[in-house]
Amino acid sequence: MKQLYAILLVLFFTAAGLCTDPARGYIVTKNGKQLTGYIGDIYHSPYRGVVTFINDFGTVYNIEAERIRGFVFSNEQGYTAYESKQLRGNWIYLRILEKGGAVNLYQSPEEEYTLSFKNGMMTADSRKITEYWLEVKGKKQPVRVNRLNFRRKLRRLFRKAGAPEYREKVGSEGYRFRDLPEIIREYNKDKSVKHWDI
Repeated sequence: MKQLYAILLVLFFTAAGLCTDPARGYIVTKNGKQLTGYIGDIYHSPYRGVVTFINDFGTVYNIEAERIRGFVFSNEQGYTAYESKQLRGNWIYLRILEKGGAVNLYQSPEEEYTLSFKNGMMTADSRKITEYWLEVKGKKQPVRVNRLNFRRKLRRLFRKAGAPEYREKVGSEGYRFRDLPEIIREYNKDKSVKHWDI
């Protein structure tokens, strides 16, 4: 059922003309090989992540997150990389914001799509989301951090890490939700950082 949902989602948005221009990039297969081509749209739903990939011969593929390690593309903003992650039994693509010695920071695609059937008609909705994921080294599952749980989750993590100086700063100027990438970058660069537990 979930695979049908992903296929319907891709077909609906392709037919509706809601696709963006592809960017030059490559996918990384499960065995680590890079296949070059173009990266098209990234579809994100609570159940599945799908990316449109066009190989160098022009063949179009819609690839679910569980089938590859991730993908990279470049555009006028620079390079962007996504990694496949399994979260609560579902596979999605998460954008890599920070990879460090203590913690990795990812971001969900900023638009989430859902399909529903109302009165026999299929409708698609999208909504903007701002959602980050923290992955502590040595742990399998990243932890979701959003605007509502940001202070609680970060304070708890810094307490377990034995980093009271960071814990006390959470919520103050420069250490708010919008500053999360900078907070994690600073934390990873700190030489006294220990591996922490969630």
